[in-house]
Amino acid sequence: MKKIALSVALLSTLAGLVLAHPHIRKTVGANAQGVQLKLSYFTLPYNAEHMADVKEGFVFHCGRATLEIDGEIEISGVKVSTGQYDLRAKAITADEWTLMLIPKAPEGSGGQQGPSRGFPLESRSAKGGHQAHHLNLDLTSGHGATHGKLILSVAFGPRTVEGILSLPTPEA
Repeated sequence: MKKIALSVALLSTLAGLVLAHPHIRKTVGANAQGVQLKLSYFTLPYNAEHMADVKEGFVFHCGRATLEIDGEIEISGVKVSTGQYDLRAKAITADEWTLMLIPKAPEGSGGQQGPSRGFPLESRSAKGGHQAHHLNLDLTSGHGATHGKLILSVAFGPRTVEGILSLPTPEA
């Protein structure tokens, strides 16, 4: 009898693990013009009901995303140096978002820095394109008006937000 109960409990646990959504830890790296960047986050499934209630000022944690920068970049004309930053997306409206880098709070300081201490990225939002069923973050090269820059993109459901990072000018 005990073996049957133990077997049922074990099978129930295994079934729960198989059916549970895995939150995968992903890391994307880039080395551009002598600056190394490492973007890390957890994947999340898109929840249309939750996102339908988004109001102005809502700050999305982007899967607890962090960006490690080894070098110096510019964000909207402000120099940002080596360090670790939290990446957040802030709703300007339900369909317009901006990305922000917030310096990580030092160890033992009691927590995260607030969005008011962050660097807002020059951002562009799009809705209705490719449907991202899970949160997807990426670092890519710019093109057209953003040639020579790095694009940090966040895709979630029907929304995509891209932030622009300016790289150092290559030495001649």
